Amino acid sequence: MVGLAFLVIAQLAYLGATQIDPATIIQIGEGIYQAVKDNQPVVNETTDWAGAVPKGLSDWMQLAGWKGPTRSKSFYVEFKNHLGTSLTRADWSFQMLHDGNYNGIGHYVTTAGVTISNAYAFLSEHLFVDVSNTNPVNYGTMQNPIGGFDITVSVTSYGLFKKTIKKCTMTMMGNGTQKLGPCDVGTFVCDPEART
Repeated sequence: MVGLAFLVIAQLAYLGATQIDPATIIQIGEGIYQAVKDNQPVVNETTDWAGAVPKGLSDWMQLAGWKGPTRSKSFYVEFKNHLGTSLTRADWSFQMLHDGNYNGIGHYVTTAGVTISNAYAFLSEHLFVDVSNTNPVNYGTMQNPIGGFDITVSVTSYGLFKKTIKKCTMTMMGNGTQKLGPCDVGTFVCDPEART
């Protein structure tokens, strides 16, 4: 009888450990990765991504109803010298799958990250692009959860000029919403006096 009671308790503990909680959002995938390393795109879209899914899931494909991929508009950061010559430039867009649900509950996001469309560096310069995301958040309610997080692209340029970092953040939500946060994009003139 004691053996049977132990078996029942062990089964209940196992079921409790694997129970899926749609209202508690966890991260899957990579939290930090490089998209451009020393002037070369290195992002691998099959592994370099993040997702916000229900606690208890081990694979985002356990969810149904995925839409996308949805891509943002294109963004860029370019550094020029005081003569107007381009030193470095990175172009990217944010992307994600969204609207995944668990038995009709919730809106979740996966394969969220960036696509690099251009990475350029003049011979004397170095370009790096790093991608990170915040811990996932439930932007919805306990009854209708919306998983999501912020993804930040950090563009670093240096060489004959001062090392400079520009960042751009996008909030990615499971209902397909993308909200642009603080974002330093465009063309910037490097400081010729401040060398690394």
